[in-house]
Amino acid sequence: MARKPEHKQSSADKALKVLDLFTEDFPAWTVEMLMKELDATRATTYRYVKVLYDAGLLATGAGSSYVLGPRIIQLDRQIQRSDPLLQIALPMLEEEKSPLIGSKSISSLYGDQVLSVYVEKCDLDIFLTMQRGRVFPLVYGAPSRIILAHLPPYQMKNFYIANAEDIACAHLGETWEDFRTSMQRLRKQGYCIGSEINPTVVGISAPIFHDKSAVSASLSYVRRLEITSDAQKAELAELVVAAADRISKQLLSYRPERGTRGPVFTTPRMSV
Repeated sequence: MARKPEHKQSSADKALKVLDLFTEDFPAWTVEMLMKELDATRATTYRYVKVLYDAGLLATGAGSSYVLGPRIIQLDRQIQRSDPLLQIALPMLEEEKSPLIGSKSISSLYGDQVLSVYVEKCDLDIFLTMQRGRVFPLVYGAPSRIILAHLPPYQMKNFYIANAEDIACAHLGETWEDFRTSMQRLRKQGYCIGSEINPTVVGISAPIFHDKSAVSASLSYVRRLEITSDAQKAELAELVVAAADRISKQLLSYRPERGTRGPVFTTPRMSV
C-alpha cells in the first residue's frame, strides 16, 4: 500500500509552532534554546523569532530571552468583548440565580481539545481547578465528553482511530463499537456528569450548538460534591440543559450589528 504523502509545513506554520513552546513551565526562551529545541540553524530561528516579534506575538524578556507578547493580550481582550458565544451566553448566565450552582463555565472545542473560555465562581467555598485558558483532552471531564458525544460520525471515528488507547483508559470503550455506543448513550441523555477534573466537586455539562448539527462548546454547572444529593444533581442537569439550549437558539439566530451576513462560526477541524 502506498504511503500517504506527509503534509509539508510552510514557514508560517513553523513560525507559529514556536509559540507552542512557551508554557507555564518554560515561559522564556533564548534564541540558542530555540535552535536546540527546533533543531534549526541560527538564521532560520532568528527568522521565526523576527516574524513573531514583529507581529507582537513575542516580546523581549530578561537575560536575552523572549516571552509571549502584548498582541496576545490585545487579542484576548478582543475575544472577550466580541466573541458571539460570550456576548450571548454571559447575560443569560447572569440571570441564572439558582443557589444550587457553585460555578458556571463555558468550554469551547479547539482542534481535538477543549478550551475553558469562561469561569464564574458563585460559591465562595468551592475549590476550582477549571480556569479560563486551561486546555483539556476530549476524553477527559464532562465539559469535553459531552462535546465529543455530539461530534459528526466521521470526526468521531477519526478521533477514535487516533486515540483508541486513551479512550480505553478513560473507560469509554475497548472497541470502536463500544465507544460509539457509549457516545450514543451520552448523546441521548443530553448531558454529562462527572468529577474527573476535580474530585471535590460534581460537574454537569450540556452541549452548545452554533448550527443545528454542529457542536462548538459546552456549558457546565458545578457544585461541591459533599453537599450535593442525587435529587440536586438531577435538578442541576435540568438547569444546565435548559440554559445551553437557550444559548444555542440565540447563536442560531445571531446576526452581527452591521451588515446582513451571519457570523463566521468555523466548524472546528480535528487534528487527526
